[in-house]
Amino acid sequence: LSLLLPTLRLDAGIDCREPRNACGRRIVMLAAPAPAVADSFIAERRGNLALLDEPRMLDAQNFPIAPDDLIARAKDFIAADYGAEDPGMLADAFSFVGPFIGPLSKQQYIDALGGKFNPADGFPDLIGRQFGFSADPIEPGRVWWVSRPVGTFSRPFFGAEPDGRRIETPPQAMGCVFDAAGKVTRINVGAVIDRTQGNTAGLGGLFGFLWFVGKAPPAPEYQPFKKSWQFELLEKLGPLLTKLQAAPQK
Repeated sequence: LSLLLPTLRLDAGIDCREPRNACGRRIVMLAAPAPAVADSFIAERRGNLALLDEPRMLDAQNFPIAPDDLIARAKDFIAADYGAEDPGMLADAFSFVGPFIGPLSKQQYIDALGGKFNPADGFPDLIGRQFGFSADPIEPGRVWWVSRPVGTFSRPFFGAEPDGRRIETPPQAMGCVFDAAGKVTRINVGAVIDRTQGNTAGLGGLFGFLWFVGKAPPAPEYQPFKKSWQFELLEKLGPLLTKLQAAPQK
């Protein structure tokens, strides 16, 4: 799976488009809400800061796998190419959820691992540069980390000839969830944290590599972020509306 599920087959019959309703509006798929945090688990409250008491919260979860062991399992999962080299790491109820792709079932995910578009083929020195591993004190079994991949475009990729340029994607949030048996039930990948960083125009995962080599498909999701005319209009009208709201009523 290399980095951020780059081997997802574009021809695997998976609909990567966002779900939309009959009016064409995007449907936001929400996970179950996280449980509320009791005030007793707030270690420090100051202004907007409400610092969680992570050790106490993790201990109170009573999850059968210790936080350090969860992090070790997450690293093993990454080392096994995100389960590509050992599908036995995946739970039967496994799901893959990316910013635009998914949710994919376990079988869809395994089928997608046979993709032909692995960035490591064109960037053989590609490394993930993962850091910041932590166990989630709110969601039991969850591990988070950040990835900042870099590599050199030194071999043909997706029909593009190498030119020796070095790619650096933006920092991307990554995460996976383990069940009580230590199997991965979910992986979240490629959520860009700061789109101003790197040289892929703010795109993460496979999308960033395709754009970098000039082979991004002509779909909005594969392109750098561009404000809609509606959003730009609201930006321009915003200050005026704020002034009108602040104006004294006669």
